[in-house]
Amino acid sequence: MNQAGSTISSVGVCASIVERQGARRPSLSFIIPVYNDQANIARCVRSITALHGFGPDDEVIILDNGSTDGTHQILHQLGFPFEVIEHLHVSALRNRGARMAKGDLLAFVDSDVELFPEWLENSMAALSDPMMVAAGCFPEVPNEATWVQQAWDIHQRGRQPSTPFPIAWLPSMNLIVRREAFQSIEGFNENLETAEDVDLCYRLANHGVILCNPTMKAIHWGEAKDLATFWKKEVWRGIGNIRGMCSHGFRLDELPSVGYPLYVLLLVVVCGFGIGVDLWKGRLFMTPPSLAFLVFPAVVLALNTARRAHCPSLLPSLFVLYLTYGLARAFSVIKSFLPRSKSR
Repeated sequence: MNQAGSTISSVGVCASIVERQGARRPSLSFIIPVYNDQANIARCVRSITALHGFGPDDEVIILDNGSTDGTHQILHQLGFPFEVIEHLHVSALRNRGARMAKGDLLAFVDSDVELFPEWLENSMAALSDPMMVAAGCFPEVPNEATWVQQAWDIHQRGRQPSTPFPIAWLPSMNLIVRREAFQSIEGFNENLETAEDVDLCYRLANHGVILCNPTMKAIHWGEAKDLATFWKKEVWRGIGNIRGMCSHGFRLDELPSVGYPLYVLLLVVVCGFGIGVDLWKGRLFMTPPSLAFLVFPAVVLALNTARRAHCPSLLPSLFVLYLTYGLARAFSVIKSFLPRSKSR
């Protein structure tokens, strides 16, 4: 990790030298998939055109998945052209945008993400190292975040170093990729409804380093605000896990994300059986230990995250989220084997 930090420091110096010498920096194509996001789309596109260094060679490509709210009107008012392509997974929308793109680099940004002004400069510094094929970071949450958003933000970012470091995968809501590397792996897997970013990064890693660069700051305005929304999103996200592994092959670093839901699923069955037996026999024997085993991983995860992030006050919130996450992902394991029609 120290090595990655020193690499980025030297990369930043090299990038500054190149700019002073007048060399043309790579052009960027910002690709934004959107569906019914009138609350955030204006903030997103304005943050892109307000980036330090955004120039005439850069472009913004917006692919709309058939919005029925005020998204189209807002884009018309702002003067941003867009193309409507309905009934596709977001992976297919991003691939369509990549085929339309003219830039040297592809920047994938979700419509509910706001980029900080220094984002472009810092992404250029990262990718001036030819070893890096992609860079980005986990966006932070808004200042007025709910307890659910704060706790999940600690899970995603609180345990990570503050300097750039290599990583297995990054979310495609805030990701810049070398065009040639993206094309060499034929882009996103369009059969995946979720986990398409994990699959993409695993395949990109065969061509170079994926860099988590915390200086590429962004805000995710669409993070789940309450427990019910968090549950729905994790069920939805978990559906692509098994199908993603079929695409890129099983990796050991995927074991926790697959093993934990399977463990929870098994323990839910055991708990149900134990409760039935205890009710039948009129005594409390199997239920307490089975429940204890069910919540044990959530307790351990919450303790570990709170310790590493130095946030003991969030321990109860982390426990609730980790338990909800496990139950939601266990439910998604079942749903992943059921036939599903394509959705947005």
